[in-house]
Amino acid sequence: MPVIWNLKKWLALERDIYRPSELQALITEKTGVHLSLQAISALMNATPSGMRFQTMQVLCDALDCDVCDFFTIHSSTSAEKKKLYKAAGDAPVRLYGPKEKLKNEGSIFPNPHEYADEGKTQRNRQIKGKEKR
Repeated sequence: MPVIWNLKKWLALERDIYRPSELQALITEKTGVHLSLQAISALMNATPSGMRFQTMQVLCDALDCDVCDFFTIHSSTSAEKKKLYKAAGDAPVRLYGPKEKLKNEGSIFPNPHEYADEGKTQRNRQIKGKEKR
């Protein structure tokens, strides 16, 4: 499902906005919402992998436009559909790829059972040291 992201081109042609700081000022002025320059720059320079509806609403309110003005979604080709969707009788395919298995090689937390025996031996040494005195 190809997404054609035209925000930068649309801003230049329709609103004469070329820099993220100009768009940030317009958004803050018209909506009262502050988006970071990094977020705005990312939206202008690349196709986002995901976007919140609230962010879309802020952009549309500030630019007085519709979402379809700056991006388009085309339907998948038949090859992409075969790759993405299951065939009859096959197991379902995960939309975002296979689920990664967690590696339990080591935890950032120590195992308390490993230290339980050490604590007992330390206490025994302390007790024996007091008896010798």
